[in-house]
Amino acid sequence: MLFYSMSRNAILIITAACAALLMSFSTGICGQSRRIVLATHDLNPYGYYHDSGKFDGDAVRVVRYALDKMGISLNLIVVPWERAQLMTWEGEADGFFAASKNEYRERHGVMSEIIADQKWTWYMLKSNPLDPSNDDFKENARVTSFIGANMLKWLKNNGYLVATPPKNTEALARMLQYQRFDAALANHRVMENIIHKHKLHGKFKSRTLQDKPLGVYFNRNYLARHPEFLEEFNHYVREYRTLNP
Repeated sequence: MLFYSMSRNAILIITAACAALLMSFSTGICGQSRRIVLATHDLNPYGYYHDSGKFDGDAVRVVRYALDKMGISLNLIVVPWERAQLMTWEGEADGFFAASKNEYRERHGVMSEIIADQKWTWYMLKSNPLDPSNDDFKENARVTSFIGANMLKWLKNNGYLVATPPKNTEALARMLQYQRFDAALANHRVMENIIHKHKLHGKFKSRTLQDKPLGVYFNRNYLARHPEFLEEFNHYVREYRTLNP
Protein backbone atom coordinates (compact mmCIF):
# COMPACT_ATOMS: atom_id res chain seq x y z
CA MET A 1 0.00 0.00 0.00
CA LEU A 2 2.86 2.36 0.88
CA PHE A 3 4.61 1.48 -2.37
CA TYR A 4 1.40 2.15 -4.29
CA SER A 5 0.93 5.56 -2.57
CA MET A 6 4.51 6.60 -3.27
CA SER A 7 4.23 5.52 -6.88
CA ARG A 8 1.00 7.44 -7.32
CA ASN A 9 2.57 10.58 -5.79
CA ALA A 10 5.59 10.21 -8.02
CA ILE A 11 3.37 9.90 -11.07
CA LEU A 12 1.44 13.04 -10.07
CA ILE A 13 4.69 15.00 -9.61
CA ILE A 14 6.07 13.84 -12.95
CA THR A 15 2.77 14.63 -14.68
CA ALA A 16 2.69 18.14 -13.21
CA ALA A 17 6.31 18.75 -14.22
CA CYS A 18 5.63 17.58 -17.76
CA ALA A 19 2.57 19.82 -17.99
CA ALA A 20 4.57 22.84 -16.82
CA LEU A 21 7.33 22.06 -19.30
CA LEU A 22 4.80 21.67 -22.10
CA MET A 23 3.18 25.01 -21.22
CA SER A 24 6.58 26.70 -21.16
CA PHE A 25 7.51 25.18 -24.51
CA SER A 26 4.16 26.15 -25.99
CA THR A 27 4.55 29.75 -24.82
CA GLY A 28 8.00 29.96 -26.39
CA ILE A 29 6.74 28.64 -29.72
CA CYS A 30 3.23 30.06 -29.98
CA GLY A 31 3.39 33.15 -27.81
CA GLN A 32 5.89 35.88 -27.13
CA SER A 33 9.31 35.13 -25.76
CA ARG A 34 9.47 35.99 -22.07
CA ARG A 35 13.01 37.35 -22.43
CA ILE A 36 14.54 39.96 -24.71
CA VAL A 37 18.12 41.13 -25.23
CA LEU A 38 18.54 44.86 -25.88
CA ALA A 39 21.74 46.86 -26.30
CA THR A 40 22.31 50.46 -25.28
CA HIS A 41 25.15 52.81 -24.33
CA ASP A 42 26.12 54.98 -21.39
CA LEU A 43 24.54 58.32 -22.30
CA ASN A 44 23.24 60.50 -19.49
CA PRO A 45 20.31 61.25 -19.07
CA TYR A 46 18.91 58.45 -21.29
CA GLY A 47 20.89 55.63 -19.68
CA TYR A 48 23.78 55.88 -17.23
CA TYR A 49 25.38 54.32 -14.17
CA HIS A 50 24.47 55.72 -10.78
CA ASP A 51 27.05 55.86 -7.99
CA SER A 52 25.42 52.71 -6.63
CA GLY A 53 26.29 50.89 -9.86
CA LYS A 54 22.68 50.70 -11.04
CA PHE A 55 22.12 51.47 -14.72
CA ASP A 56 19.09 53.73 -15.15
CA GLY A 57 17.88 56.75 -17.08
CA ASP A 58 14.94 58.37 -18.86
CA ALA A 59 14.95 55.97 -21.82
CA VAL A 60 15.77 52.90 -19.72
CA ARG A 61 12.76 53.53 -17.47
CA VAL A 62 10.36 53.68 -20.42
CA VAL A 63 11.67 50.42 -21.87
CA ARG A 64 11.62 48.62 -18.51
CA TYR A 65 8.08 49.81 -17.82
CA ALA A 66 6.74 48.50 -21.14
CA LEU A 67 8.48 45.14 -20.87
CA ASP A 68 7.44 44.67 -17.23
CA LYS A 69 3.82 45.28 -18.24
CA MET A 70 4.22 42.64 -20.94
CA GLY A 71 5.78 40.14 -18.55
CA ILE A 72 9.03 40.03 -20.52
CA SER A 73 12.37 40.03 -18.72
CA LEU A 74 15.06 42.35 -20.05
CA ASN A 75 18.70 41.43 -20.55
CA LEU A 76 20.24 44.89 -21.04
CA ILE A 77 23.76 45.06 -22.47
CA VAL A 78 25.68 48.35 -22.16
CA VAL A 79 28.34 48.76 -24.84
CA PRO A 80 29.74 51.54 -27.08
CA TRP A 81 27.03 52.95 -29.36
CA GLU A 82 28.35 51.60 -32.65
CA ARG A 83 28.67 48.15 -31.09
CA ALA A 84 25.08 48.27 -29.79
CA GLN A 85 23.83 48.73 -33.34
CA LEU A 86 26.06 46.03 -34.84
CA MET A 87 24.89 43.55 -32.21
CA THR A 88 21.31 44.10 -33.35
CA TRP A 89 22.00 43.81 -37.07
CA GLU A 90 24.09 40.68 -36.50
CA GLY A 91 21.45 39.03 -34.30
CA GLU A 92 23.38 39.17 -31.01
CA ALA A 93 20.72 41.51 -29.62
CA ASP A 94 17.02 41.88 -30.41
CA GLY A 95 17.18 45.69 -30.51
CA PHE A 96 19.01 48.82 -29.40
CA PHE A 97 18.09 52.21 -27.96
CA ALA A 98 17.77 55.17 -27.75
CA ALA A 99 18.06 55.88 -31.47
CA SER A 100 16.72 58.40 -33.96
CA LYS A 101 15.47 57.47 -37.40
CA ASN A 102 17.69 57.16 -40.46
CA GLU A 103 17.53 55.32 -43.78
CA TYR A 104 19.98 52.55 -42.88
CA ARG A 105 18.26 51.73 -39.61
CA GLU A 106 14.88 51.73 -41.35
CA ARG A 107 16.11 49.16 -43.88
CA HIS A 108 17.40 46.79 -41.22
CA GLY A 109 15.04 47.32 -38.29
CA VAL A 110 11.74 48.76 -37.11
CA MET A 111 11.54 51.75 -34.78
CA SER A 112 9.18 51.82 -31.83
CA GLU A 113 7.06 54.69 -30.58
CA ILE A 114 9.06 57.64 -29.26
CA ILE A 115 10.62 56.87 -25.87
CA ALA A 116 12.49 60.17 -25.38
CA ASP A 117 12.92 63.60 -26.93
CA GLN A 118 16.06 64.90 -28.63
CA LYS A 119 17.08 68.04 -30.47
CA TRP A 120 20.10 68.02 -32.75
CA THR A 121 21.95 71.16 -31.71
CA TRP A 122 25.06 72.95 -32.94
CA TYR A 123 27.59 73.90 -30.25
CA MET A 124 30.45 76.33 -30.86
CA LEU A 125 32.85 78.38 -28.79
CA LYS A 126 31.38 81.81 -28.16
CA SER A 127 34.47 83.39 -29.72
CA ASN A 128 33.93 81.58 -33.05
CA PRO A 129 32.45 84.03 -35.61
CA LEU A 130 30.89 81.33 -37.82
CA ASP A 131 27.11 81.00 -37.84
CA PRO A 132 25.37 77.67 -38.68
CA SER A 133 22.45 79.58 -40.22
CA ASN A 134 24.67 81.25 -42.85
CA ASP A 135 24.96 79.79 -46.34
CA ASP A 136 28.77 79.58 -46.18
CA PHE A 137 28.85 77.58 -42.94
CA LYS A 138 28.88 74.19 -44.68
CA GLU A 139 31.81 75.18 -46.91
CA ASN A 140 33.94 76.80 -44.20
CA ALA A 141 33.23 75.15 -40.85
CA ARG A 142 34.97 71.97 -39.68
CA VAL A 143 32.33 70.01 -37.80
CA THR A 144 31.79 66.58 -36.26
CA SER A 145 29.75 64.42 -33.89
CA PHE A 146 30.66 61.13 -32.17
CA ILE A 147 31.31 57.64 -33.54
CA GLY A 148 28.14 55.70 -34.37
CA ALA A 149 25.87 58.74 -34.09
CA ASN A 150 23.11 59.35 -36.60
CA MET A 151 24.29 62.97 -36.53
CA LEU A 152 27.71 61.97 -37.84
CA LYS A 153 26.18 60.02 -40.72
CA TRP A 154 23.93 63.00 -41.51
CA LEU A 155 26.89 65.40 -41.62
CA LYS A 156 28.77 63.15 -44.04
CA ASN A 157 25.73 62.57 -46.25
CA ASN A 158 25.04 66.30 -46.48
CA GLY A 159 28.49 67.39 -47.57
CA TYR A 160 29.89 69.02 -44.44
CA LEU A 161 33.63 69.24 -43.73
CA VAL A 162 33.71 66.47 -41.13
CA ALA A 163 36.61 66.30 -38.67
CA THR A 164 37.71 63.05 -37.00
CA PRO A 165 34.95 62.05 -34.56
CA PRO A 166 35.58 61.15 -30.91
CA LYS A 167 34.07 58.12 -29.18
CA ASN A 168 31.38 59.96 -27.18
CA THR A 169 29.82 63.33 -26.34
CA GLU A 170 32.11 63.91 -23.35
CA ALA A 171 35.12 63.79 -25.67
CA LEU A 172 33.23 65.89 -28.21
CA ALA A 173 32.79 68.72 -25.70
CA ARG A 174 36.42 68.48 -24.61
CA MET A 175 37.73 68.61 -28.19
CA LEU A 176 35.47 71.56 -28.95
CA GLN A 177 37.01 73.42 -26.00
CA TYR A 178 40.46 72.80 -27.48
CA GLN A 179 39.30 74.07 -30.90
CA ARG A 180 39.91 70.79 -32.73
CA PHE A 181 36.96 71.79 -34.93
CA ASP A 182 34.57 74.71 -35.27
CA ALA A 183 31.27 73.12 -34.29
CA ALA A 184 29.90 69.98 -32.70
CA LEU A 185 26.49 68.55 -33.56
CA ALA A 186 25.12 66.98 -30.39
CA ASN A 187 22.04 65.84 -28.53
CA HIS A 188 20.93 68.92 -26.59
CA ARG A 189 20.06 67.05 -23.38
CA VAL A 190 23.34 65.15 -23.30
CA MET A 191 25.48 68.20 -24.03
CA GLU A 192 23.66 70.44 -21.56
CA ASN A 193 24.21 67.78 -18.91
CA ILE A 194 27.95 67.75 -19.70
CA ILE A 195 28.11 71.55 -19.62
CA HIS A 196 26.50 71.52 -16.18
CA LYS A 197 28.71 68.68 -14.92
CA HIS A 198 31.98 70.36 -15.95
CA LYS A 199 30.86 73.94 -15.20
CA LEU A 200 31.24 75.06 -18.81
CA HIS A 201 28.46 77.65 -18.71
CA GLY A 202 29.36 80.65 -20.83
CA LYS A 203 31.92 78.74 -22.93
CA PHE A 204 29.63 77.73 -25.79
CA LYS A 205 26.88 79.15 -27.95
CA SER A 206 24.23 76.87 -29.40
CA ARG A 207 21.65 76.74 -32.16
CA THR A 208 18.99 74.06 -32.65
CA LEU A 209 19.16 72.27 -36.00
CA GLN A 210 16.14 69.93 -35.81
CA ASP A 211 13.99 67.71 -33.61
CA LYS A 212 15.05 64.04 -33.80
CA PRO A 213 13.05 62.00 -31.26
CA LEU A 214 14.36 58.67 -30.02
CA GLY A 215 12.96 55.15 -29.97
CA VAL A 216 13.97 51.50 -29.81
CA TYR A 217 15.05 49.83 -33.05
CA PHE A 218 14.09 46.16 -33.12
CA ASN A 219 15.66 43.48 -35.28
CA ARG A 220 13.22 42.51 -38.05
CA ASN A 221 13.84 38.80 -37.46
CA TYR A 222 12.82 39.18 -33.82
CA LEU A 223 9.59 40.94 -34.81
CA ALA A 224 8.86 38.27 -37.42
CA ARG A 225 9.09 35.63 -34.69
CA HIS A 226 6.88 37.70 -32.37
CA PRO A 227 4.38 39.54 -34.60
CA GLU A 228 2.23 40.82 -31.71
CA PHE A 229 5.16 42.25 -29.76
CA LEU A 230 5.59 45.73 -31.24
CA GLU A 231 1.94 46.80 -31.01
CA GLU A 232 1.80 45.88 -27.33
CA PHE A 233 5.20 47.41 -26.59
CA ASN A 234 4.17 50.68 -28.25
CA HIS A 235 0.94 50.72 -26.26
CA TYR A 236 2.82 50.63 -22.96
CA VAL A 237 5.38 53.19 -24.16
CA ARG A 238 2.53 55.60 -24.87
CA GLU A 239 1.01 54.78 -21.49
CA TYR A 240 4.27 55.53 -19.67
CA ARG A 241 4.80 58.83 -21.48
CA THR A 242 1.22 59.88 -20.74
CA LEU A 243 1.74 59.14 -17.04
CA ASN A 244 5.20 60.78 -17.04
CA PRO A 245 5.00 63.80 -19.38
